[in-house]
Amino acid sequence: MSAPAGAEVNSVTERTDNRQCPCRAWVGLALILLLYCGLAVAQSFATRLQWGPDEPGHIIYVQSLALDARLPDLTHSEADNAYLPRAARTHEAHQPPLYYALAALTWRAFANRPAQRVTFVDPGRGATHTFEVPGAVRPVRFLSVLLGAITLLFVWAAARTLFPERPSVWLGAVALTAFTPMFTYIHGVINNDPLIILFFAAAAWQWARILRFGAARRDLLLLGLILGGAINAKETALGLVALSVVVMMIEPGAKSWRQRLARVATVLAIAAALGGWWYARKWAVYGTPLVYPYHQPLLELPLPERAARLAALPGFVFLFTFVPVDVVSRHLNLALVAGFFGLVVVVSIIAVTRFLLRRRRDSTPAYQSQLLALCVAAALLVLVGWLRLVLTVDWRMGPIGGRFLLAVLPLMALAAARALHRLFGDGKLAAPLLALTSLLLLAMNLYAIWATAAEYGTLAL
Repeated sequence: MSAPAGAEVNSVTERTDNRQCPCRAWVGLALILLLYCGLAVAQSFATRLQWGPDEPGHIIYVQSLALDARLPDLTHSEADNAYLPRAARTHEAHQPPLYYALAALTWRAFANRPAQRVTFVDPGRGATHTFEVPGAVRPVRFLSVLLGAITLLFVWAAARTLFPERPSVWLGAVALTAFTPMFTYIHGVINNDPLIILFFAAAAWQWARILRFGAARRDLLLLGLILGGAINAKETALGLVALSVVVMMIEPGAKSWRQRLARVATVLAIAAALGGWWYARKWAVYGTPLVYPYHQPLLELPLPERAARLAALPGFVFLFTFVPVDVVSRHLNLALVAGFFGLVVVVSIIAVTRFLLRRRRDSTPAYQSQLLALCVAAALLVLVGWLRLVLTVDWRMGPIGGRFLLAVLPLMALAAARALHRLFGDGKLAAPLLALTSLLLLAMNLYAIWATAAEYGTLAL
């Protein structure tokens, strides 16, 4: 008896049926990757060395591993940050070490590059400042560019798995991720965000495979490895672990609840074996597994100030999700930027909501609606985690809270690309309209790079 229409069959044939890819789709992917690399490299040169988000603290961490083979000590003030041989200290020492280990390998490979002299004029006082930056800083920045390219490949793989008949959605998801200005900005500096973004994209790809085909042994191993790497990259990954448990509990391949629980236990055991040591170490050293160097909670501020800061947070968070507002605010038309991204977000939310509400009427495969719902849940989890930090740890993290959402940007782009394609009609006009949205995003990215260079005086644009 043949399988009912629309049923998913967990077989070798079904697992490989989406490998056929139109040549033009591969050409489109290559073009997007080349454009992304050009944007990220340009942004890296536009951003003054050591001026990326918390970049001096991240550099000290990398130096400590590269030159001394030791973890740096934790400071509770950026003013106390310093690299001293075998006594480095930084407020970023609370971060898991995987990104810094990869960066340290890059640093050692380019340790003999001559130092680079940076000269700039303070726009406020008119004074000229000069300082030297180790020669390995630029190559380590380029490591972030590489991590971003790998992230885009995972977005492509997840989109192909979810929507095997929609090449325009594959390209749309990759383009929406690649051309977001904040994505290229953070991938042009030294920061551990690029690695956690990569792991979120890799997890989305693995979730798509499990929800569509069921969890084979290889899938359990891969998901465990991804989660283990993620929790060694940034604590944001704890939300990724929680959602992966949900995926394992609803995947279609398990024959009983006992088998589901066994598979969950397998994935968590692999992840804990790879990443649990870091949290045990922090507990032993600092007395808590979720240490953070500052303690300036919003809840301890006077009520009027607390209320004012809470009221301002949504706008800051929204803008920082898409552009480095603190860098470009003097040179960008923020009303234009907010209007553009506001329109894109509102239309995307409408499209995703419509997609999920009409899944049964449109005979949408269960794995597609499940993955899109997980993308929304991931964004909400990250927002809740950020809000907890603002309220109970450090209110100064509030204005830059949008950067926390970069981890789920690939997932949001994946959901938005498919939902917009459906909203645009799934017909001949859908692909061109999705491409037009991506091109407008590309133009906004170039605008942000120009503004960064104008702020720092780094590129003759």
